[in-house]
Amino acid sequence: MNFKKILLILSLLVFVFGISAVFSENVTIEGSTFEVPQGYVINSSNDYSAHLVKQNNSNYTIFISEGNFSDLENAKQSREIAGFKHMNEEVFLSDNNISVTMQSYMKNETFHSFYYFDANNASYMIGYSFPVHDESDNQTNPVDEIINNIV
Repeated sequence: MNFKKILLILSLLVFVFGISAVFSENVTIEGSTFEVPQGYVINSSNDYSAHLVKQNNSNYTIFISEGNFSDLENAKQSREIAGFKHMNEEVFLSDNNISVTMQSYMKNETFHSFYYFDANNASYMIGYSFPVHDESDNQTNPVDEIINNIV
């Protein structure tokens, strides 16, 4: 009888932990809630920023920050002075109708993309870095997931 109770409790624990892994984690920064993309975890966060890393590869990082990001040309020049090679810039509309400006760079065998947008009466910048030799070419962009799921 005790064995059955222990087995039942153990089964319930496995079920509860299995279900909680399915639900995504969120981080809130200055009034906007960002859904953490699948495969990423929160490394650190506060009221104004969050740092996310890929679970099995810390070379994939996402940094979300709130602040005044109105001078994108100055940001571009600063990065170029710091050794970043500017690759392109584009403006697009996210699935949830947020206007996003993206600047892409390369430095030290790493791609760096910076996304600027306004949501919920605040300005945000998301930085996404990953190695040039990305082993998962067909993977969806986790920053697109974050922006498209802003609450």
